Amino acid sequence: MNRISVPQPDGFIRFLFFYHLAFALVFTWYLNQHGGDAIRYWNLTAETGHQPETWSDHFGTRSYFIQWLNYLPSKLLGLPFWIGNVLYALASFWALKILFSLVIQTFKIESDALFLGLLYLVFLLPNLHFWTAGIGKESLSLLGLAFFLKGSHDLKKGGYWLLLGILLSYLVRPLQGALLLGMALPIIWLDKGLASWLKLGLTPILVVAAWYMTQFLLYITHMDGIAPADIVGFSEEQFRFLDQFAAGSAIPMREYPWWQKAWTLFFRPFWGEGGSFWQYMAILENSISLFLILTLPLWLIKRNWKNIPLWLLWALVYGLLLMGVYALTLNNLGIIMRMKSFFMIFFHLLAILGIYNLKLRNI
Repeated sequence: MNRISVPQPDGFIRFLFFYHLAFALVFTWYLNQHGGDAIRYWNLTAETGHQPETWSDHFGTRSYFIQWLNYLPSKLLGLPFWIGNVLYALASFWALKILFSLVIQTFKIESDALFLGLLYLVFLLPNLHFWTAGIGKESLSLLGLAFFLKGSHDLKKGGYWLLLGILLSYLVRPLQGALLLGMALPIIWLDKGLASWLKLGLTPILVVAAWYMTQFLLYITHMDGIAPADIVGFSEEQFRFLDQFAAGSAIPMREYPWWQKAWTLFFRPFWGEGGSFWQYMAILENSISLFLILTLPLWLIKRNWKNIPLWLLWALVYGLLLMGVYALTLNNLGIIMRMKSFFMIFFHLLAILGIYNLKLRNI
């Protein structure tokens, strides 16, 4: 019986480049048909309340930062929308290449065709590519997270990547930057390669930065504090805001118990909820996610969690924290699919690593 043959990693990453760029064209077509924030970002019309005129006027966080990035290629150079999507796709492919390299370095499954095939599968799932291959926050969120994980993997030689990832994530979505900054403290203190004097010197700087980020988050969310009552109040306000749009994929998230919130965030839309081609693609991908994630309990029971690379553990913590935030703020399946697009891959990678370790133990 012939062995299954799959491309080697070098060949796959070249294929992934063209595959990802193809999604930039799909994204362009979809946005031209249905409209969306990406067009407003490129036309510099998503945020105009303060009437920006110059490049520096656009600088800020969130949508302001995206428009600041787009000012030169869009307004000064006059490049078309599709070129903008290709530029963002190149940025997110850089992130994918970083993550793929981390996987190859730490998983050590290059010689196993079956597990290389599974690895390629999760890197090809379309939701990741669709939302990160176009103009928007998801592309840069993925890049910021990849920088952060690259830095955390080799802090002594590449700590600047970690700091760059925090900064980029903060500019794109301040909450994401704040979460990464909070994770940076234990990463630095647990790293055995850093000198104690450097850890002591960095700690107060990071604490001050965390305080500043927290104050800014309270300002932009109009929250008085971070007490449970404040968080519940913000959650209700956010749900009411999204209810105004009466979207077809809206769901009563505020009424769900926590287990149903988790199911919704990870696996919906599911079978029985499809109506369009795009919904069925999401359902198929969520089914693959369910299959992979269902393997995790067996792996964890066998205590193979000790074999998880630290960078992947931090990525999972980050993903779970964001899922917790989404449970309190999102009530639309379409938005959920977009917002989780850049970090679901880490749950899939954990499942693949778990299955591989079970195979090594002949379980």
